[in-house]
Formats: sequence, structure tokens, C-alpha cells
Amino acid sequence: MAGDLRDARKSILCAAREGFALKGYYGTSMDSIVKTTGLSKGAIYWHFPGKWEMYTAVLSEEADRIKGIVLPLEMPVCTLQPTEFFMTRGERLIDMLADDALCRLLFVHLMLEAMRGSAEMVEFVASLRSSITEDVLVVFEQLFPGDSLRMHALSHRDLVSMFVSILHGLIMNLELTVSRDEAKKSWRFLIGCVFGGISHES
Repeated sequence: MAGDLRDARKSILCAAREGFALKGYYGTSMDSIVKTTGLSKGAIYWHFPGKWEMYTAVLSEEADRIKGIVLPLEMPVCTLQPTEFFMTRGERLIDMLADDALCRLLFVHLMLEAMRGSAEMVEFVASLRSSITEDVLVVFEQLFPGDSLRMHALSHRDLVSMFVSILHGLIMNLELTVSRDEAKKSWRFLIGCVFGGISHES
């Protein structure tokens, strides 16, 4: 029974993810999700009270996936040199975004609706950014203890804000005006220039 419920929820989120990516929040109907999943409306509403809750669940999963790539969960942070950390994590993120057009489209639609002034979208963008920022900030503070970034006039929060801004640029341009290889080349140049001289002993 529990497995069936998990499978149904996964099927709903998969259908919703594709719908929201291709048509946006307002262009995706609950009826289209019912049709795609083959589930009843009652079954879908059992898992999600409404379309908004489904939408935030889809985007939150995407944000968690991005954090999973950026945060070094498989190895202790102390074993990484900063330049290595930024190089490898950035390139992994570029690969993921280049391979997953739906992920990019989800965030493009979200940002467009926020730019159009939808209050709920503006608030949701802020909450996602805060979630990513706070989780990544914890890791960056371990990578760069104390004032090790002051030589570049960057606080830990400045660094995270810069990273999130670059992420937005990648989402908007990757595989559209910038190829995967071009993005990686730019990323390596940026990291080499800004962080090449910083180590754990700085």
C-alpha cells in the first residue's frame, strides 16, 4: 500500500513537472495531469490539496536536486581545496542543466511569472533563493573559515549571492546562447581568477 502511494505521488509529480515546464503554472490544468497520470481527480487531490501545492513540491524538488549537486555530501568538506570544490561542483551543475531542459524551463517560467508581478511567485522565488542560500552558506563557511575571503572583499554571503546569480544566468542561457563547453570554460576562468589563490590555510 505504501509503495502504491509513493508510486502514485511520483507519477503525479512527473506529469506535473513536464506540464509546468512546457506550459508554465497557469497553462497547466489539473485535468491535464489527471489525463497524463491516468489517476482520478480524487487520488490526485489526496496527495496534493491543489495545483499550487503540487507546483511548489515540483520546484522544491528541483532546488533540492541542485543543492545535492553543489553540496559535497559524499566527502568531508575539509578534504577539498576551494578551487577544486568550485571547479568540480560548477561543472557538474552545468552538465545537469545542459542535459535537463525541463529543469531549466521550470525555473524560467517561475522567474517570468515573478517578473510579471505575481505576488505568490515573487514570494516563492524568494523562499527558494533563501533555502538554497542558507544551505550552501553553511558549506561555504566551512570551506572558508573566518575572514579568509576578505582578501577579495567578499563575505561568505557575497560569495553565495554571486553563485546564485551565475546559476540564474546558466538557467536562462545554457544551450541557447551558450554551449555546455563555453559555460564550463567561462566557469573555469572565473574560478581560477577569483579563488585560485585561496586555500584552507588562508
